[in-house]
Amino acid sequence: HQRRVHGGYRSFQSIETEEWQDDAHWLTFWMMYSFIQFIQTFIDYFMFSIPFYAELKLGLFVYMGLFGGATQVYESCGKRAIQMAEVHMKTVQDAANANPNVQKLRDQLQAVTKKQG
Repeated sequence: HQRRVHGGYRSFQSIETEEWQDDAHWLTFWMMYSFIQFIQTFIDYFMFSIPFYAELKLGLFVYMGLFGGATQVYESCGKRAIQMAEVHMKTVQDAANANPNVQKLRDQLQAVTKKQG
């Protein structure tokens, strides 16, 4: 959890600067961090049997956050993996949008939001 606090603080610092490069770095970091966390929900059960898995994962996050590795990880494999997943996400989103129950739920949420606002 400490890596999220540090990354969050560094993200805050980057937002407060005039430069866009540090903003792009931390946006890429959080995108890759989120993608890796999502993938872990499916593979962690198997990966924990690998010696030093937790340490390697921590090393990856340190590399991505502090040494500019987020962009390299994104360019080398993250971009391609996210693009492949995007096709499936769009299919699921389209199916959800076609479901009348989803539209009904959206309408109910909008009504509640308008009452609170």
